[in-house]
Amino acid sequence: MGDILRAEAIKRAESWRNNGWDVHFKFTCGRCGERLTLQEPNTLYEYGECFTCGYETKLDKVGFLVVKTMKEKE
Repeated sequence: MGDILRAEAIKRAESWRNNGWDVHFKFTCGRCGERLTLQEPNTLYEYGECFTCGYETKLDKVGFLVVKTMKEKE
């Protein structure tokens, strides 16, 4: 899946979150083209900083990945 508009990404991510998954948003650096993933789950910031070149990209279009965390039995 490529990047989609912010509002659509939030809508799609919400359905995953409602089913117990964590969502990590992804973006492409507007300067160097590096593909990056936001570290904090379930959070989409206005801007994302590139770890390669330091450029701050406005996050108007993003992608995401979903992660299911296994819980230990009590």
